[in-house]
Amino acid sequence: ENVIEGAESVVLPCKYLGVLPERNPTVIWRRYDLKPQIIHLRREEDDLRGQHIRFSGRTSMKSDALDSLDFSLTLRKPHLSDSGTYTCILSDDREEIRVTDVQLQVEVQQVEVTVQEGEESAILPCETADIEDDDTVEWTRSKPEFMIVHVYQNGSNKAKEQDKSYCERTRMNKEQVKGGDLSLTLRDPREKDGGVYICTIYRKNDIVRQKVILHFVKG
Repeated sequence: ENVIEGAESVVLPCKYLGVLPERNPTVIWRRYDLKPQIIHLRREEDDLRGQHIRFSGRTSMKSDALDSLDFSLTLRKPHLSDSGTYTCILSDDREEIRVTDVQLQVEVQQVEVTVQEGEESAILPCETADIEDDDTVEWTRSKPEFMIVHVYQNGSNKAKEQDKSYCERTRMNKEQVKGGDLSLTLRDPREKDGGVYICTIYRKNDIVRQKVILHFVKG
């Protein structure tokens, strides 16, 4: 299963074709690479006492899962770190039946922008459905080398944190930011500006990233 980071949710499919155990049928979703391993556990009702804290409040199964034999797991607000192998297991508290493995790949949303030599500016797009006043937006360049390009925090631009090569060349529009448009305007684009840029939105309980690849064309 492939999904873009920041999507509303992703469904990890698991349909069981066998017969339920007579005693204590239990569905367990595990990630064997994590401690604790339990992502979600369903008996007659959800039992999330042993759930990995990273998934708290983000997982759900159909209310009739044990009747319909549809053990699919819905994971809300997938993060990059959610990528991995999820195992759907049916248990009767004595033995476990491995029903299926689901490989989840969470990817950063990616856009490509081309700018011609001599153009006044380049716009690196980044959007979000909702932005709060205390959210922080950070534009960085990850390739060819890491640089802080622009930081927007508490409704204003934080120039002192950016790399000096971008000094007085970047801008985010305050009114547009309120509407969820976090695009960065880069003035006087140069050949060395070409590379991979990451727009990161830091929220209270969440981080969302979008990737922009900037191509500079000479002449």
